Amino acid sequence: MALCAGIKRDGGRCTATVEPPQRYCWWHDPANADERRRAASKGGRSKPSREIRDLKKQLEDLAADVLAGRVNRGNAVVVNQILNTRARLIELERKVRETEELETRISMLEQTQEQKGGRKWGA
Repeated sequence: MALCAGIKRDGGRCTATVEPPQRYCWWHDPANADERRRAASKGGRSKPSREIRDLKKQLEDLAADVLAGRVNRGNAVVVNQILNTRARLIELERKVRETEELETRISMLEQTQEQKGGRKWGA
């Protein structure tokens, strides 16, 4: 078996093994560039940073309004509970998205393994 001819992001050589006549692992093979790009772009579509920023702004505004007497403390408690629920949903969405991305990556690795004549993981 040979090592992949690809170069990692840190400038080091890829240590994945490949079956001749292949020169690259799945991650470095130019033939997989489009599929890798599609998988990576899914992560770029996420919006948690904007949602978190908005949530923080709402909490800051709520705190300022309570301290200034513009919002009743009882109402502020209820609004805070709602904002906490939103924060938990954002985290849940992140975990679901992360799980889906990992499933996609595992599936791609399994396909690569099968193409090399190996068996599926867990089989």
